[in-house]
Amino acid sequence: MDYLTNASVSPEKIAWLETFVPRKIGSALDLGCGAGLYSTWLTDRGWKVQAMDLNPSSNIRSAVILQHDLEKGLPFPSESFDLVLAWDILEHLTNEKQMWTEIGRTLRPGGVLIGSVPHNADQRLQRYNLTFKHHIDKTHRREYSPKGLQERIQNSKLNPLQVELKGPVSPQVFAEFVFIKSLRRPVARLIGAARRLGLLAFGELYADIFFAAKKPSAAP
Repeated sequence: MDYLTNASVSPEKIAWLETFVPRKIGSALDLGCGAGLYSTWLTDRGWKVQAMDLNPSSNIRSAVILQHDLEKGLPFPSESFDLVLAWDILEHLTNEKQMWTEIGRTLRPGGVLIGSVPHNADQRLQRYNLTFKHHIDKTHRREYSPKGLQERIQNSKLNPLQVELKGPVSPQVFAEFVFIKSLRRPVARLIGAARRLGLLAFGELYADIFFAAKKPSAAP
């Protein structure tokens, strides 16, 4: 399957998986799997996947599909998985702390957690009555800062591998507000040039935070 031709697949998520998924194939859990696109990506590479969601798609190939309410914890023995995916799911949970504990419990020593959460910093956008789309999602219980996310990972006794802002909003979008339409493209090019020269600071204009963490290996 050519994943990058599927409009629902994030190229950034695929790149993140390619970077942090363990080279040794094993068993994986996909939390909040939805349509199972990333479960399928894993099974196509030999992984044995449990795809879990409150309303999972019936079209998921190869993975074991489990309908389950994540607010009730994870119905697996400790140290069941070599990999856990948590794309865009933690922000929806009321009992988020329990899920962090459960992820740590069900990962095997040396196992990896990969996921994403929404970024909370949009103060500069709010000045112009703008915001990230996820800030109007009523199913979100919270958003995150990179520092706060890293603390959650460490409090779960996992070692952060990388925490990185993703999904940039291009500052060139502000060229669309130029009244004279014929000037919008030149203004966008000017903004783009200023961005490439490092003259613009737009670190807040990222919609998501990607993360990867690892459970410490067992002592020899």
